[in-house]
Amino acid sequence: MKTFTLVAFAVLGVALARPAVKRLSGDTANGMQDVISGSACKDVAVIFARGTFDSGNIGVWVGPQFQAALQSQIGSLAFQGVDSNAYPATLSSYLAEGGSDAGSQSLADTVTDYVNACPSSKVVVTGWSQGALVAHKGLNLIPANIQSHVVGFVTFGDPNRLFTNAAVPASIAVHSECFTGTLLDPLCASLSSDFKWPTSISDITGPFEDLPSLATGASEVASAAELVVDFPGQLWDARHAFEDALTDTSKMQRLLLSPQHFMYGNNGQTTTAANFVAGLV
Repeated sequence: MKTFTLVAFAVLGVALARPAVKRLSGDTANGMQDVISGSACKDVAVIFARGTFDSGNIGVWVGPQFQAALQSQIGSLAFQGVDSNAYPATLSSYLAEGGSDAGSQSLADTVTDYVNACPSSKVVVTGWSQGALVAHKGLNLIPANIQSHVVGFVTFGDPNRLFTNAAVPASIAVHSECFTGTLLDPLCASLSSDFKWPTSISDITGPFEDLPSLATGASEVASAAELVVDFPGQLWDARHAFEDALTDTSKMQRLLLSPQHFMYGNNGQTTTAANFVAGLV
């Protein structure tokens, strides 16, 4: 395992020389912030924490699809991404913090400000991937008098049980989307006893090379190309937490990103989740 780790970081050091890809646009939603700044209150407010590597404040893989599905069912909706300045969605915050601490606080602050401005509104806290961890942590940072306005909690590819396994208050309805079965998402699914654990750096970085062929639409294709370039550098920045996870079998599952993990927005899961939210409000 030590040899694997040393070789992995040698490969990552070379990968850092690869050119950067331009960041995406059109991946931002500020519905709650608009209301906080003076726009009319909406009946329902949904805050979404994007996943690691994703751009803007809602990304391209799950956030926009979830927003569109919600808008098709809820007429009075404020959809908001967690502030990207507070939550840059890096691999370091995922591995070392179990979800960004600053992003979690930002989520809680946004919900608090919104409820103070619109006390009759219902709030739903949501997230994908690391964003699910941010959603869990952020929910627990919301003051009790404000948290009483939160009616739902929705996650996609939630790795919570691999970290603190934080509980959601019983008063809040929960919906979680996770690919299981033959093509599973290892970050949220239970693994069989014969699961093949990574033994080389390509076992970990390889799935990212397949993403461009699985992407749907120009934004996802661009994001997938960026991930292929950006992942080795972020892995290098998070090398200490990465090495800890790589050498501790109880933490290794946290590293198992798969193509399925990026497919929640393309296979109907966001529509199912939107149906759940619509049923609450």
